[in-house]
Amino acid sequence: MRPSNLDASMGEDRIRDALESAQPLPQVNEPVLLHGDYWPGNLLWKDGELAAVIDWEDAAIGDPLADLSNARLEILWAFGIAVMHEFTDHYESLTRVDITTLPYWDLCAALRPCSTISGWGLHAATEQRMRGLHRQFVARAIEALPVR
Repeated sequence: MRPSNLDASMGEDRIRDALESAQPLPQVNEPVLLHGDYWPGNLLWKDGELAAVIDWEDAAIGDPLADLSNARLEILWAFGIAVMHEFTDHYESLTRVDITTLPYWDLCAALRPCSTISGWGLHAATEQRMRGLHRQFVARAIEALPVR
């Protein structure tokens, strides 16, 4: 359901239009336990090994691409597009997950910062950089959606 106030600065209307036009989305992956906020800040490392994944309050059952897409956007913001693609390629090589619906899930992830990013306490230049990368992320996802 569409909220009454959309974040025009983040292109929320464009994201929601694209998601609505992609419905119904085919179920291509078996539901799994999702973290719900999977990103590098929720990973703890010890001696170069992953020791724990923390912050599980958004856990749910759903398509594994939901967590992948959230991580992709966060990695884009933190490390850039090349690392985001490398992460995605590595994820795909280690799993049997069908990524054909990844553009849809990328758009779902792109909705998360809408109407909230300005309240994250970011330095103005950092927020502007993240907004620009978000626009690119959304544009690529919309371009990759299958035509219906």
